[in-house]
Amino acid sequence: MKWIIGVSTFILLVMFSFSALAGKKHCQTYREKLDNIQAQQRQSNSLKRSNSLSAREDKARDTWWRCENGKLKKKSKKKKKAKKSKRKKYLSKINVSKKKTANNKKVAPFVSNRPIVARSKYQGDQLQAWLSYYQPEKKCARPKSTQTFAACVEDKRRQQGEFEKSYLR
Repeated sequence: MKWIIGVSTFILLVMFSFSALAGKKHCQTYREKLDNIQAQQRQSNSLKRSNSLSAREDKARDTWWRCENGKLKKKSKKKKKAKKSKRKKYLSKINVSKKKTANNKKVAPFVSNRPIVARSKYQGDQLQAWLSYYQPEKKCARPKSTQTFAACVEDKRRQQGEFEKSYLR
């Protein structure tokens, strides 16, 4: 009889330990987020940043704790729409943000009355010779990846070197 009670107690302990481990595994992402915020807090920050991190830590700790206790609601599909609206708000802030001058006139950022001058590396006859010499690949017209763009830039530099050697002769 004692043997049956001992075995059943052992089985119950094993079952509860596995359920506790499963809960921790499920909530690991929340714990990592909390740890990341705490690591940022240990670094030197301004007062405003410290307050912001403190608020984020409180929220992250609360979320993690609710997950650990099984009180966290499952994520819904509505969050995707919320992210889009936040992005739209951010983009509208960028477009609408304007600086006020001394005369209280609203001026868009980076506005200048100076003319923009873009000069080519080559001028005159040398420019015409370069334009007839340089033959970019078709994929370089609209590169689809950073690697393709980098390869196109390197190819243009290689062709410039060859052009300069042949043009100076």
